[in-house]
Amino acid sequence: MPLPLVILSSLMLVLPIEGTAVAAKPLELAGRYVRAITQINEQHARKSGSRSEANLARNLPKSARKALTDLLKMKPDVAQLADALVQAAQGSLELALIDDFQRIRQRLRTIDNDRALAIGVARASERVLYLGENGLDEAYLVEFARVFEAVLDGYREVFGFREWSKVPGKKLRLRIHLEGAITRAPHFAPQFPYHSEIDFPVIDGESFTSPTARGHFLFYGLCHELGHVIAMWGDRNLEQDRHAWAHYTGVVIVDHIASTRSGEKWIGQLRDQRWRSLERLRAEVAGKTPSLADRDGVLALFLTLHDAAGPQAIGAAINAIDRSGKTTRINRVRYYRMEAFRLALLSVVRDRSKQRTVAETFARAGIR
Repeated sequence: MPLPLVILSSLMLVLPIEGTAVAAKPLELAGRYVRAITQINEQHARKSGSRSEANLARNLPKSARKALTDLLKMKPDVAQLADALVQAAQGSLELALIDDFQRIRQRLRTIDNDRALAIGVARASERVLYLGENGLDEAYLVEFARVFEAVLDGYREVFGFREWSKVPGKKLRLRIHLEGAITRAPHFAPQFPYHSEIDFPVIDGESFTSPTARGHFLFYGLCHELGHVIAMWGDRNLEQDRHAWAHYTGVVIVDHIASTRSGEKWIGQLRDQRWRSLERLRAEVAGKTPSLADRDGVLALFLTLHDAAGPQAIGAAINAIDRSGKTTRINRVRYYRMEAFRLALLSVVRDRSKQRTVAETFARAGIR
């Protein structure tokens, strides 16, 4: 029995006509784009390759790029379009696709400017993805990046470090957010699956100066937190370095940059060396015996090794442990043991006299 005409007309409103495609919804398109990015990151992390993030981005399939293009072309009154654009913007940053992020953010501004402001701004260098939130603009990121790139250079020049993320090849993320007051110190955020991130609050959105009027040593904080990114010690249950490693490296890098970049204008805004210097650190731990018993003991250990073997040897030892694959990985973050560090440092120090001093220092600390 044929269906009445009125029922046929109703069905035509909800059923696709044969040979035509059903239009994808905004969240479906955003999901398609983000899933492709996640797949690239997951494959890269499993293989532990060294391909750069820029090279990884070239693997984004055409279907994902088309999904983003179709999403950006949608009319502004389409339901859930703003939600989908936010999702796509956040996903683009997982592969440091800055051009995509800028296009998505610009489109979002025409629909919901408040949400466009909320996702912040972003810029990327070869080594770092900078994210600015809570009203920071791109000009601020440029100024901030000038300082942090000098910190990265400092770690390379002093220690020989060149890897900045727990997944080789991925850019380090630096999330800078403007706050009325700093209630939580800058910190290394290890929880993200595919990259290392430093969470960094600031209270001045116009320029980066340190220390603040309230005594926050932001420049030292940058140097300190990068020390955590490079090396964690012990495991989940034992902080073997007593939080001393990042303090030691932070002070060393503050000293180095203040001395080697003294002729550059921006360094005049960063006065942390007056309170955070090797000279002051040596005075703080003078007379302390190298040990793992407390923070001062571990600081004395690192300073003694610094003087005996040199920071380049310390960096070379940690890099050698990396190459050996004998690190503990927790959520892909590298954790080192002092015992392995001892063996590696003794293997890279060639001078017999320095070797004896290094061996004696570890022995005094009870590390064998």
